[in-house]
Amino acid sequence: MNKLFNPDDETIKQIHAQLAHLREIGIGGHLLAAEKLPTVEQICEFIETAFWVSLESNEGCPTRVFMIFGSPANCSDVIKFETPIPFGVSQITNLAPAVSQNGAVIVYSAEHDLHILGFGRNRHMSWMHTISIEVSEPGTIRINIGPYRPYVVFNRGFSSNIEGTHANLAAYVNRIMGIPLPVSDIIETNAVWRERLELAKILREIINDRHGGIVLIVPNENGQWSNSLTPFAYRFASPDSSIPDIIRNELKDGNEQGKMLQKISEWSIPDEIKNIVLKNFRPISTGIENIIQSISSLAGIDGAIVITKQLKILGFGAKIAIKDDGPPKICMFRPVPGQQEVIESPLEDLGGTRHQSSARFVASNKDSIAIVISQDGHMSIMHWNEEFKSVFVLRNAELWT
Repeated sequence: MNKLFNPDDETIKQIHAQLAHLREIGIGGHLLAAEKLPTVEQICEFIETAFWVSLESNEGCPTRVFMIFGSPANCSDVIKFETPIPFGVSQITNLAPAVSQNGAVIVYSAEHDLHILGFGRNRHMSWMHTISIEVSEPGTIRINIGPYRPYVVFNRGFSSNIEGTHANLAAYVNRIMGIPLPVSDIIETNAVWRERLELAKILREIINDRHGGIVLIVPNENGQWSNSLTPFAYRFASPDSSIPDIIRNELKDGNEQGKMLQKISEWSIPDEIKNIVLKNFRPISTGIENIIQSISSLAGIDGAIVITKQLKILGFGAKIAIKDDGPPKICMFRPVPGQQEVIESPLEDLGGTRHQSSARFVASNKDSIAIVISQDGHMSIMHWNEEFKSVFVLRNAELWT
């Protein structure tokens, strides 16, 4: 088998350096101390295997799986195999159907070789300081480094050319929303950023479900935008604020837990006792993944899901109805390094009814954003650009999820 990755690849070096940086700045708190930094050779093997797994199938179905490079010392909530399994393409391909949609295969280093430790049922925050890989479709793997998701996308082809993404979906959506982060309040800053991350997860779930859909992000709970939706079949009696509420409660609880851990670390007691106490602290689990799944499933109904910029769900099944005053100006570009050219295009080049009606919605409601996902998994993000007096369309935005 030809090797696509080697320790001298610049991207491999960057991944290793980013992991070392996360360790240095303390991402992961006390959990990080138990982690052993993977070598560049192990990173190569991890990524190489993931790529070849993406080209495999199981009973005719493409392989989809999420893998995390962990450590036995940080796997208290992982279902471990009695005997660790050697890490390889066939082993991962065979195991992938057994992994839940929000679960992960946990890979670790034993001496110099990689092995499969077991299953993680959740991709919780304790994995935020390590490397993880999502095998999402044939020939495409998304490599995450800590909170940077994705950090790198390797998209098809058999060359060693890696597409490094300089931004991700959450960062892009945050920028086009035009709402500054509340930097004076660190918890609220984290909460707003988490909202963007959870939105990206919702979109990824819709892509994975393969039924497509439209998500409209509107500035407020009530406004002129509602005149462009007729009918809005399943509007909720009151907005569903479950995700923003959970995020803020989780951050508040996490802050209190952090203070407690700090106090424990300052106790004048033997380190062995401190370690026993610290071991009994568990990552805060909120069930937010189940809510994300329930929201993404709304896209299965014809019409759009309508969400505010504060991630409150207003309803679904909304039909876009815009008075035809002529086609809006459209400018398109793609998230491919070195190909950021903005090209003016006819409305018809966007695609079918979903795409064209969404572009008209944005042109009529310039403070809104439309995200259109096709059944084939491609995603377009539309927003109004005042400088160009145009609807800006980011094509193939799925590469950023």
